[in-house]
Amino acid sequence: APLRRCAVAPLRRCAVAPIVIIAALLALMLLPIPPAMAQTVDYDADDDGLIEIDSPAKLNAMRYDLDGDGTADNVGDATDYAVGFPNPASGQCPNPGCGGYELAANLDLSTAYPSWTPIGTFNTTFDGGGHRISGLTVSVVGAAGLFSTLGANSSIRKVGLVNPSVTNSATAQTAGALAGLTVSGASIAASYVSGGRVTVSGAQSEAGGLVGQNGGRIRASYATAAVGHTGNPGGVSLGGLVGVNFSAEIVASYAVGAVTAGSGAGAVAGGLAGTSDGNADAITDSYCNTTVNSGNCIGANINGSTAAAPGYATRQLKQPTGYESIYANWNLDLDGDPATDDDPWDFGTARNYPLLKIDQDGDGRATCLEFSGQPCYREPSPPPYNPAHDHPEIYTNPRYEMATACEVRTTGTGDEAKSTSTLTFDLGSYTRPITLALSLWDGDVFRSLQSQNIAMPELRQDGQTATVEVVTDPAQTRFRLDSEYGLNLVLGYADCHTDDP
Repeated sequence: APLRRCAVAPLRRCAVAPIVIIAALLALMLLPIPPAMAQTVDYDADDDGLIEIDSPAKLNAMRYDLDGDGTADNVGDATDYAVGFPNPASGQCPNPGCGGYELAANLDLSTAYPSWTPIGTFNTTFDGGGHRISGLTVSVVGAAGLFSTLGANSSIRKVGLVNPSVTNSATAQTAGALAGLTVSGASIAASYVSGGRVTVSGAQSEAGGLVGQNGGRIRASYATAAVGHTGNPGGVSLGGLVGVNFSAEIVASYAVGAVTAGSGAGAVAGGLAGTSDGNADAITDSYCNTTVNSGNCIGANINGSTAAAPGYATRQLKQPTGYESIYANWNLDLDGDPATDDDPWDFGTARNYPLLKIDQDGDGRATCLEFSGQPCYREPSPPPYNPAHDHPEIYTNPRYEMATACEVRTTGTGDEAKSTSTLTFDLGSYTRPITLALSLWDGDVFRSLQSQNIAMPELRQDGQTATVEVVTDPAQTRFRLDSEYGLNLVLGYADCHTDDP
């Protein structure tokens, strides 16, 4: 019957049914997908109970989840939290659930958050994993820093801040690059602030390179930020690491940034802590740089405090190259496993301050380059070599005129090719005991061949020659001759190279 009616009905009326059906289908397609049907994301991909942060938006979202359980603390903050972590997978963290956050990449906040609002009272774990945060700029009238306050259950570890700018303009407030304030129970370990500046301007305020007022525990950490104040200096307390250490611990840490009290009376400044209000054991094995800050490491001990922190000159702080001398007690247990210490420091050479290290790339070797972005070993590159300028004695004293001959033979082909250079030196009348040290010249710099120092016997006859073979990659080679008295003689330049077969 419907078909018959349709057949005799005007065409216009029969076309209505298909159009209605198509419209209904389109409407269904445009309906929003319920959350249960949306694709979810596991933000704890390594199942360690810490939610991974690899973008500034995710770092910012932490402020809405201060207990680190993976959900917004308040219902009204769910939308803001979802900006960083949309559609989290159900049960993404293993039992007993999420317990904080961890950096999974280095972050630059300068573009996404050119003016950072400090994260509120943070009460869980934040593991930097050896990553760095740069571009942090804070200017507020409350507790200032990446975090405003670190609560009693907070644990901050293995995070670096590079060139932060933190300013607090309020009266009786605190400022630190990492946190304005830490309370009893808060923990900071193996973390640093490199460069930048922390400034307060209100009276009765406190500023430190790492933390403004420390009531918690700081271990194996350092700060090189400059600390200062502007405005009313009355009651201001400034320290290279912390502004005030309030009955709290600082262990195996140091500060070398300039602390400037400025003009006017009433400001207290110390290279490590402006003010200490704690017992004699509150600050142990922790130091400041008295070359940079000529005053004391502790600006003032108050309320019967007797805490002390030795000050050392730059040379003294850099000179130890291991867990020795002033750093003998710096190999700490940071992970709670008393069976082994965690070896957090790389001391580099006598030209370096200690830097924190980590094995971020998983190659089994922890380095400070992976953590701080700074090489611990800064061997100076020698300048381009100019024999006439660098060693005029070769050209002015006939006794040092020496000839060199070089014969090259190549064995192997392709990647297996090696060149053996046979070097002959006519020592003339040079009679001192010598050590031959070989170096390669690649056209730009003079690179020493390590472990190629070859001891020679005493040579006391005119016309004596010395011959040595050395296997190198095809290269142009220069030769140096060192005497027992440290006189550095260059035997001249020999084109000692061959084409790679």
